[in-house]
Amino acid sequence: MNIWLICQYYKPEPGAPSARLSGFARVWEDAGHSVRILTGLPNHPRGIVYEEHRHRGAFYDDEVDGIRIWRHWLYATPNEGMKNKLFSHLSFAFTLLRNMWGRPLQPDVIMVSSPSFFAAVTGWLLAKRYRVPFVMEVRDLWPGIFVELGVLKQGRLLDTLEKLELFLYRQASAVVTVTKGFAKDIAKRGIDPSKLYVITNGVSDVELEGAAHDTSAEVDSLRTELQLNPLTRVVLYMGNHGVSQALGQVVDAAKILLPRSDILFLMVGDGAEKERIKRIARGLPNIQFIPSQPKERVWLFYKLAHVALVPLKDVKGFETFIPSKMFEIMAAGRPSVGALRGEGADIMSASKSAIVVPPEEPEKMAKAILHLIDHPEQADQMGAAGRAFVTQNYRHTLLGQQYLGIFDKVLKR
Repeated sequence: MNIWLICQYYKPEPGAPSARLSGFARVWEDAGHSVRILTGLPNHPRGIVYEEHRHRGAFYDDEVDGIRIWRHWLYATPNEGMKNKLFSHLSFAFTLLRNMWGRPLQPDVIMVSSPSFFAAVTGWLLAKRYRVPFVMEVRDLWPGIFVELGVLKQGRLLDTLEKLELFLYRQASAVVTVTKGFAKDIAKRGIDPSKLYVITNGVSDVELEGAAHDTSAEVDSLRTELQLNPLTRVVLYMGNHGVSQALGQVVDAAKILLPRSDILFLMVGDGAEKERIKRIARGLPNIQFIPSQPKERVWLFYKLAHVALVPLKDVKGFETFIPSKMFEIMAAGRPSVGALRGEGADIMSASKSAIVVPPEEPEKMAKAILHLIDHPEQADQMGAAGRAFVTQNYRHTLLGQQYLGIFDKVLKR
């Protein structure tokens, strides 16, 4: 089958969307299907188009890891500021529609992955144009979660976006969510449960294999690059520095652990809240900030860590979220501290690779970190348990095959 996969963010951009979708695309290609990624110019998270893509035009062919790509112009903006991000999403949706509407092509199914929400409208229109099924993947309950975070307020804009959201769910041949909580929420709002499916995040088989390689020499080199003492115990947060993560709780945990001169908090990534977090952490000698890293270096940072963190803000909506970074941490064989509730917390507990504490309670986070640092044998056992758990339950090969089953169902209908 010919599969068109629409997503605003894709490799070489870092983050959960590109990791998930590139993993699934590889599974589908290996199964004998033809996959085309329809995406934007790579610029995430800093809002600067990557140098090797700056002069290739507003619409061009590309290829990453053997997967064929059509890249479309968009308004490049940093991962901060609601208005700029909305305009970026709108610009991608518009140019995508303009570039693809009149082409003499024939997909068999069109899938769109949020949170580039307006691209879902384009996906629906293109599915109408080519008379093929439209599959919508919901990675965030957009726009509802932004109300809880205080980014959007009740009013005409929110009402319009929610109506558009429900319209797209109704028009889709299938709606795929990444958590059971998302699916329940959508069903409660009147969407036919028979077309709702859950396919969680996970890790690719290639990444699982790569994470198992002996990289001790490279990790030692990274430790030297970061000027870390060989006896320093690294507590790692890697990912988006945004409102959702409430990273002030990590800074507060670092303050509590100041007397332990052997512990360093390493904060790797970028985002809308990064400068504010750096300001409140100013003067703390046990916390260090590093920019986002290319995917090939992510595993080295995980291997460098003695403990990894999975924090979320303390809002009810996040009880239905499953942060994708937890699966990467498990694949790397590292123990973690999860500061969250709900579905994500349940998975971390079931993996036996994490200590779960309530979100935004830094005293409990600090206590859990200290326990793992001071009990290295238990920490190693937890890391091994997490790797076995993610290998058995959350490989992209397993998850991608589930997706192919959904495509088959909507095509038969």
